[in-house]
Amino acid sequence: MTLAYGTDRIESERLILRRIDQGDVEFFAQLHADPDVARYISHGKPRSSQESLAWFRNLLRTYEDFALGQLAVLRKSDGMLIGRCGLSDLAVEARASVAAVPRGWYQRDEAPTTAEILFEQEIGYTFHRSSWGQGYASEAARSVLDYSRNVLRLPRVISIVHPENIRSLRVVQRFGAQLEDVIEVQSRAFNRFVWPTS
Repeated sequence: MTLAYGTDRIESERLILRRIDQGDVEFFAQLHADPDVARYISHGKPRSSQESLAWFRNLLRTYEDFALGQLAVLRKSDGMLIGRCGLSDLAVEARASVAAVPRGWYQRDEAPTTAEILFEQEIGYTFHRSSWGQGYASEAARSVLDYSRNVLRLPRVISIVHPENIRSLRVVQRFGAQLEDVIEVQSRAFNRFVWPTS
């Protein structure tokens, strides 16, 4: 998410969240190329460095166009970049055809012009394997959720989680997010959770 005017970062007890910049691209190219990291995000396959560069360019556009996007997550203790967390713009079909689940797109221009579309704000996070199991995803997601409520005043925030991603399922459940339905993004089924508004 792009931070509100006059804000350059969000801080929690152990983390700093700031806009992703050109100097972070190599880290994210390595992160996205890791099969264990890529397994539950996007199309589920490691991304090439060219795909990660395209992801970064799209991220810069979402900062400009929607005041949303992923933020770099740095560990305060050593300044190490360990992952990303933020709010993404997700276009979702308002009504799916009979016996089908709604489809979603991270780029609005990919949604069919004939479909009735809702625009969701989705909390997402991806961390380097070396930082798994230390509570960083929960801490970063809590910071983004609080910011979305208290500063951005968003009435609704969701997360989509692959049904086999046990770690991410624990994060959304820890905060009381409620399972709403299943949506399809990049030809894969994800559970759509709605985060509590207060």
